[in-house]
Amino acid sequence: MDMPTDRRHPSPPMFVAYCYKLKPNKKQAQKMSNWLNMLRASYNFNLRDRIEAYEQASKPILGVYSRIDNQGECCPLTCSVSKNATIGSPWKNNGKKRNAYEQQSSNLPILKKERPWYKDIHSTVLQQNLKRLHRAFDNFFQGRGYPKFKNRSKFRSFSYPPGQVKVIDNAIYLPGVGWMKYFNSRDIPQGFTVKTVTVRCKSDGWYISLRLEDKTVPDVPKIELSKVKTAIAGDLGLNKLISLSNDEIISNPKFFKQYERRKAIRQRRANRKNKGSKNRAKAYHYLAKIDHKVLNQRQDNHWKIANNLCRKAEILIFENLNIKGLIKKCQPKQDENGVYLKNGRNAKKALSRLIADAAWGELKLKIKFVAEKLGLHFVEVDPRNSSRQCNKCGYTDQENRQKERFFCLQCNHLEDSDLQASKNLLNRGLKQLGIDPNQLPSVRRKVTAQEISLALADEPSNPNETQQLSLFDSRFVEC
Repeated sequence: MDMPTDRRHPSPPMFVAYCYKLKPNKKQAQKMSNWLNMLRASYNFNLRDRIEAYEQASKPILGVYSRIDNQGECCPLTCSVSKNATIGSPWKNNGKKRNAYEQQSSNLPILKKERPWYKDIHSTVLQQNLKRLHRAFDNFFQGRGYPKFKNRSKFRSFSYPPGQVKVIDNAIYLPGVGWMKYFNSRDIPQGFTVKTVTVRCKSDGWYISLRLEDKTVPDVPKIELSKVKTAIAGDLGLNKLISLSNDEIISNPKFFKQYERRKAIRQRRANRKNKGSKNRAKAYHYLAKIDHKVLNQRQDNHWKIANNLCRKAEILIFENLNIKGLIKKCQPKQDENGVYLKNGRNAKKALSRLIADAAWGELKLKIKFVAEKLGLHFVEVDPRNSSRQCNKCGYTDQENRQKERFFCLQCNHLEDSDLQASKNLLNRGLKQLGIDPNQLPSVRRKVTAQEISLALADEPSNPNETQQLSLFDSRFVEC
């Protein structure tokens, strides 16, 4: 449905990202491919160095030694030991101590002398590669996972800092690579300046992502809770991707399942090729293109859903699911004699594949992004017993739900189980925000016969007229 007539679209955000496809020649494409291989080797080398330094600082292998003059940590040979890294100088010219990025960055001139082929990479790209590693360790210290070594499939991009890349019409200049054309699918808005630029290699070519900034555009303030008029909640599923509290259902296209048979055939063909041959590389390239197409279709569908939902209400409520736990592999089980028992791994594998294809986490991120862009409220609530609790009387029982059917054993309320769960999520989300559901105007209204079918009014002699009109009395739409 359309947005309310009194709501205006806000100004564009301060930061936006535009993605374009590049048109490099063979030499430029080969050069950027060589850069990726060298940058990946540099990333893994510096990662190993930081891991060793971190382990030495947290659990010293040789013990902790201190210098007498400044009480700094050092080895038995009185060589200074840094907690950040072992390569590069830990001290600046002014006597201050460098952080991990600065220390490893000071070793880049030595790297180019020892390995002259690194001179071909632009200096700012090498520095951005070390910043990428530094951000990975910052995320680790914030509890987001330990940094891992990158293989070829996990390292497919490099970046330029602000002020390095030039864009003129449909041509772009990458330092160290040169000028090249790109598919100008949409013009850069006036007033925006190009900041960080990321070059990424995908299965169907090279892409570039431009981060644009406009300091004159203010951030969009969120709508005050006292002025909120509409709210909507969604229950995530597999066959029904989202079941909304306004009795609307968004189906799941299951893009991966559409290409599952084709991908299995391509996989068997690729496995039969000789290892290291060009035919094998081509076969796996076709496989990668299938995955890339599925990804593009899924993202396009998610963005359309996100924009459509944000036009429906000012508060968006979803369930806070532990998606990693849902797709986690089943742990093996053993009996007293050490014999492995059946643990339903095959069935769980199929379920995990469907959950990954639905991509609930990515969908919620896109909805949250669009909601913040428009100044709306995005809320996640605990989904526990949401499909077993009756939204009419509040009675909770496991027997209330029978697959897709919900029947309350206390008040005899009958409804679709997913739609019923979305209404419970709506009440929980409003309660979490401190909003009384009764203060909101009705988001559902009866549909009149004139809105459904004007042809019925022209046929008074239709014997089924009264019966057909009564079928629409229970249908609702949101305002």
